[in-house]
Order: sequence, then structure tokens, then C-alpha cells
Amino acid sequence: MARRSMRLVEYGKPFQLTKEEVPTAPKGGAVVKNEYAGVCHTDAHSADDEFSGLAPLKCVLGHEMAGTIVKIDSSAGLKVGDKVIVYWHGGCGGCSRCAVGETTACLKDVKHWAGITEDGGFSDYVVIPDAKLLVKVPDTVAMDTACLLPCSGITAYNAVCNMVPTVQDFAKHSEDCAVLLVGAGGLGLWGVQFAKQLLPAGVRVLSADVDEEKLATAKAAGCDEALLWGKDVDDDTAVAAAKKACGSLGAVVAAIDFVNVPATFGRIENILATGGMHVLVGLLGVGASGSVPLMMYVLGRHQMGSVLMGSLPQLKDLMALMAQGKVKPPPISHHPLDNVYDVLQDLKAGKVKGRAVVKL
Repeated sequence: MARRSMRLVEYGKPFQLTKEEVPTAPKGGAVVKNEYAGVCHTDAHSADDEFSGLAPLKCVLGHEMAGTIVKIDSSAGLKVGDKVIVYWHGGCGGCSRCAVGETTACLKDVKHWAGITEDGGFSDYVVIPDAKLLVKVPDTVAMDTACLLPCSGITAYNAVCNMVPTVQDFAKHSEDCAVLLVGAGGLGLWGVQFAKQLLPAGVRVLSADVDEEKLATAKAAGCDEALLWGKDVDDDTAVAAAKKACGSLGAVVAAIDFVNVPATFGRIENILATGGMHVLVGLLGVGASGSVPLMMYVLGRHQMGSVLMGSLPQLKDLMALMAQGKVKPPPISHHPLDNVYDVLQDLKAGKVKGRAVVKL
């Protein structure tokens, strides 16, 4: 059994197509014939070595995967032929955090990350060392949608879950609450729908982006108001427009920054209500710094949290939600494996609307 893979051979350069035999699955593991692989901003960071060597040369990137099991350890709870997605964020497998599926918080800080530290989804076949990291895909969920859930889907889901308690508390005291989602790309479009599903009824969802077309897509996904933060919109204008859209409170009770650069960080802090929640998600700021006036931060009782994906139990909960058909995926475009590096460049340039996936 042979596989085609697009390997990272030099940082910042096109991938190299290789052909090789598929490795045998280790004890407790599985081999998955890949059908779809999402193309994510994290792949771009890895390809350009913005994680400082976390993704080694010669590895196969692509951490959003959906396919069919072709080999699996007999002790696993799944079988050959099952459709699955891969929870790619493996840990040591032995600590108490890993035991409950919180491998992003592995107590030994072990990183078995398929598609970053180890071979991933830009390949026909993927070897998964631990079959417990596979999640079965129900018939009601399309496989090109399913492949997006282990990273962009679960990240947006977890981000919304992080602000639910704060929003619920505000909603007890005001019927006019609004939340702000910054960024209307793939994560932001997921976020709009998850906010509508998970937040109290009547909470309005605002979406901000620099791209009018992306904002139109966010409106179609269910956001209540779109805020254009184009290059000609200064901070004062952006903040004033957002506050006006918030209704009687004049501020958002919670915000998620799917972009997370200094400009968006500062704007959110100036739009957030007293006691509001600021959730940081995006990695586009890379090494840049964000700052807040420390005394005003305390006096304003602002809360802040960051989200790195989500847990394995959350991914299973998300799959169950998707199976109900209440959440639709962002617009999806399909691309051949050979073109994946070019698609990454389009993603970096902001040319991808919704999500791009490799169809294998």
C-alpha cells in the first residue's frame, strides 16, 4: 500500500511530492485512508517556521483530517471501514489530563501533534499512533465538513463555550446584550453559528472584518450586524460604530478575537462592557504585543482568556451537535493535493472565502 504525500522540505518554500509505502500502525493505533484535509492558518505558520521548529523538516503538514479506517488495533472500539476524524492534538497518553481527553494540557508537555510534529493529512494515508484519538463521523455529517471540526470547528466552539457563563450572567440583568466576533473567515463563520446555538436567546451577534464580502457571508450565516473595519476606518470610528450597534448597554458583554493583532486587541478592550469577557484565539499577531491600561483593566473588571483548540470530549460534543443539522459549515472549496502550497498562499493573502480543503 503506497501513499502520496506533500512534504515540508524547506521552510517558506513549496512542498515536495513524495511516494512511499504506508507505515504499519503501532499497537493501539490505526491507519486512516484520508479523504479530506483542511487547509488552515496553522499550516501556514508551520510551513514558514513561525513555531520555531515545532514542525520539523520532512514532515507532512495538515492537521484537519477525515477518512476511512483501513487498519486498526483489535483492542480499539472502532473497526475497519468506519468513517472518522482525527483529534490531532495527542499528548503523553499516560497522565491524568490525557486520560480525560485534555491532551492540550498534557502534564508532561508531550506533543504528538499530527500534521505539525508528526506526519499529517496532506497525504493519502495517515498513521494514528493512538486510536482513542479517532472520532466516528455519523452519516448525517459530510466528510468535507467533518474534516474541519478537529481544529477550526472545535476552536470556535470552545471559544464560544468560554464566554457562555459571562453572557448568561449579563442576560439575567439585561434583555439587550450583544457579543462581538472579530474576523469573518472560517473560524468566525463557525463562531456566528455556535453563538446562536449556545448563547441565551435574544443575544445579538456582531461580526467585524476588513472584507465586505466576508461580512456578507457572516450575515448569511446568522450574524445580526456586520461592522466593516477596513483600512480607512480608524480606531475611534470603529469603536464608536461598535458601541452604537450594541444597543442600550453601549458595549459588548463578550468578544472573541479570531484575528488577534494589536489593533483588534485594543479595539475590543475599548468596546467591552464592565465585567465583560475577552477571548483570544487568533495567531496572526505572532510575536506582537497587546497592552491595556492596568488600573482601568482592574476597575473595569474585564476578564480575559485564551483558547487553544478544545478537548477530545468537546470534539465529540461538537460532532453530536453537527449531526443534528442545526449548524452549517462555512463555504467549502475543494482542491487537489498537488495544489496545497498554492492554496496556503491564497489563505495567507486573505483570498480564501470560508474554508479550503484538499480532496484526496
